[in-house]
Amino acid sequence: MSTAESLPLLEVRGLTVDIDTEDGVLRAVDHVSFSIAAGESFGLVGESGCGKSVTSMSLARLIPSPPCRIVSGEVFFCGSDLLKMPIEELRQIRGKEIGVIFQEPMTALSPLVRVGEQLAEVVHLHEKVEHKEALERARLWLDKVGIPDTKRCLSAYPFELSGGMRQRVMIAMALILQPKLIIADEPTTALDVTIQAQILDLMREVKGPEAALLLITHDMGVIWEMCQRMAVMYASRIVEAGPVKELFAKPLHPYTQGLLRSIPSMNLGAGRLPHIPGQVPSLLHLPSGCAFAERCDKATAACRENVPPLVDRAGHAVACVNTIASTP
Repeated sequence: MSTAESLPLLEVRGLTVDIDTEDGVLRAVDHVSFSIAAGESFGLVGESGCGKSVTSMSLARLIPSPPCRIVSGEVFFCGSDLLKMPIEELRQIRGKEIGVIFQEPMTALSPLVRVGEQLAEVVHLHEKVEHKEALERARLWLDKVGIPDTKRCLSAYPFELSGGMRQRVMIAMALILQPKLIIADEPTTALDVTIQAQILDLMREVKGPEAALLLITHDMGVIWEMCQRMAVMYASRIVEAGPVKELFAKPLHPYTQGLLRSIPSMNLGAGRLPHIPGQVPSLLHLPSGCAFAERCDKATAACRENVPPLVDRAGHAVACVNTIASTP
């Protein structure tokens, strides 16, 4: 195998992002690192506000600047650092090689332009084809994502479609050029349970064997359904990462353990559903040590002294003083 073939499709190294607010500088992403191989589905999970969406949108420099600033780090896609790439070159990669499925389609779709024209525009931006051909490709992808009346959908405005239909349009838009990397930011959050299941099945079906998927969600059940590996974020940092089955079977970080205990389907018949006490600390005023220490029943004085490093043990990494000390 050549060096190029052995490299991950996406490799994030030490990504750090600050946000300027009226109350001061907020560190939204703090030295986040992970990699995704071609054909792999990787999940980034955590509570709202932990930094996972800022992480995902920073990869292709889609965060608003200002107020957001990428302070440091590297994001290698097919061997090239996206953070150092000229913006015109990056725009050629977005859409064509990196597709994005946004959390709320109405913020990504123009309300004033018909669906067909928006899909065709994605094709026109990257390929020199006749408008008729671009519209036909749009129709084919609407059919692929399970929209029954594609002709009506092509001529419709986004506000004329249901939430589930708009999300399907977003998936078609992200995949119409068959990108190598798909970033899906909470793609099912605003949908009812039945539509959620349909959308997840659809993403699995149309992703293809060579495309990589970065799935951002707060739902551990979605991670189990969709991903081979995952990382758990808490207060802007990754606190645990590894194979999904291993993390579910033997979570090492107290926060991951709490997340899994709070899943109803994993605690049937257990009476009152367990929960993690306390609240996530403000990213403006993080404690000096482990950010989870105040909510952790295993915290010691050592936990409050320094931020624990993310230590990898045979592909399963954890940032916990107590776990690291007890693991051979």
